[in-house]
Parts: sequence; C-alpha cells; structure tokens
Amino acid sequence: MAKKYTFTESEKQQVEQAVKDLETVSCGEIVPYFVGSSDDYAEASWYVSTLLSGFTLVLVGVLSYTWMLPFRITPMEVAIVAFVALVIGFLFPLLFPQAKRWIIPKERQAQRVRQRALEAFLNEKVFETEERVGILIFVSRQEHMVLVLGDEGISRKVQTADWQTVVDEVVMGVKANQIGEGLVKAIGICKELLLKNGFVRKSTDTNELDDGLRIED
Repeated sequence: MAKKYTFTESEKQQVEQAVKDLETVSCGEIVPYFVGSSDDYAEASWYVSTLLSGFTLVLVGVLSYTWMLPFRITPMEVAIVAFVALVIGFLFPLLFPQAKRWIIPKERQAQRVRQRALEAFLNEKVFETEERVGILIFVSRQEHMVLVLGDEGISRKVQTADWQTVVDEVVMGVKANQIGEGLVKAIGICKELLLKNGFVRKSTDTNELDDGLRIED
C-alpha cells in the first residue's frame, strides 16, 4: 500500500500561522484543505484486469498458432491462465494505489478533483464570509493536483490565471513530499495577490473561518 502523507505538528502550525499572518493584513479568508485522493477510482482494477487478461489471451493464441510454445495447451488451461491474469490485474491497483495516477485518464482525475474541491468549498462554507472573500486551496496528493477556488468578491478582481503561481507552488511541494512548506509559500503568494488588489483588513473585520489545515486521508 502507498504510504500516506503525514503532516507533522510543526507543519500544521506553520500552515495555520501563515493563514493568520495573511488575515492580519488582509480581509481575505483562506481555507487550506488536503486529501490523500479525491476518489478511490475503483474502475482502475477493471481497466487493468480487462487489459491484462485480454493481452494474455492474444499472446497465448499467437504463440499457439505460430507453434512457438514447446508444449500443447488446452482450452481449459488457456482459460485458467486468462483468469489468473484477470485476478492479478484486478489486485494490482489495490496493492499499488499510486499507480492509479497513470491508469485513470487525466481528464477524469481532474473532474473528480474539481468535484471534491467544490464539495469542500460548500462544506467549509467558504462562501459565507461577509465580503465574499473566502479562498479554498485544495490539494489532492495522489493526483498531484491543486485547485484554488475564490469566492465571487475576490474573483471579480483576481483572475484565474493569477492563481496559477499559487497552484504551482503547492504542486512543487507535493512532488518534493514537502506539502506543508508548499502550502505556506502558496498562502504567502495569496497574501500578496490580495493586498495588490486592494483586499486590506479593516478595523471591523473578524475571523470568520477557522485558520487550521483541514486533512482527509
């Protein structure tokens, strides 16, 4: 089984402190959210098992037809070999879940990550801040994908392309197995973007969302 990423207490505190530092000078509200994977991708087992068993049948058929096998093989033996290949193919993604990133089409992974991020955006009530200035930084480790979703107050000024530097910083952290550090740097970039676009903290602002890192393995 793939080893889960475990945040140290120090990493959690650093991420939380980065959120607090941002909200000290800006009216923006940041929700950092981490999941080990956005889906279990159960279909991966069927993809591999079908492919492997089909390939095995074709290979055995070709070898038998061209007389390359040093022995005769009966139809029953062919069926057994194909069944064994099917079982191996089915178990492979379960034993090596990180392989699903290469098995499942990228488009489907992106769709699942976005769906999960939208669910987190709603569940964490990122949309309920007074000035609609909530931001979700959603990290899905298995897929190596990051989404930054801003509420309508921020989205009116900060364009989607502006968030790409935030995404890139976290992705580098995921690839280097330093997700906490990547999040801290990404939150710092968010702070610069917010202040650049006039989202400064006012004396009447309150902390509307929890500052801690949300984690789901």
